[in-house]
Amino acid sequence: MNAPQGWTFADSNALDWQPMGDSYAMKLLGVADGKMLAMFRFEPGFDGAAHPHNEPEFTYVLEGSIVSNGVQMEAGHGYAAVAGTTHEEFRTDTGCTVVSVFAAPSG
Repeated sequence: MNAPQGWTFADSNALDWQPMGDSYAMKLLGVADGKMLAMFRFEPGFDGAAHPHNEPEFTYVLEGSIVSNGVQMEAGHGYAAVAGTTHEEFRTDTGCTVVSVFAAPSG
C-alpha cells in the first residue's frame, strides 16, 4: 500500500505478536510525533508493575477484562490517564487484548 507522506497504515491481522515479557506481547500499529499506537495481549495472570505516566496514555479494551487502578474493565471500556498520574494496578485474571496510545520510548 502506498501511503501519503506522514501517514502509517497497519493491518493488525497481518502483524505477528512481538513478545515483550513472559506474559504479554505487542503489535506496533504506528508511530507519529513521539506517540505510539499499539495493541497488547496480556495472558491470564498478568500483573504489571506500578509506573508513572509522564505523558498522557489512552487505552481501550478490545476483548477480555483487566483491572486498572481498582476499576474492573471489560471489552468496550477505556481510560485516559493524564501526565503526572501513577498506574498503581494493571492486572488480568482472564487475559485481555487492548489498544493503547502512549509516548514512544526515546531512542
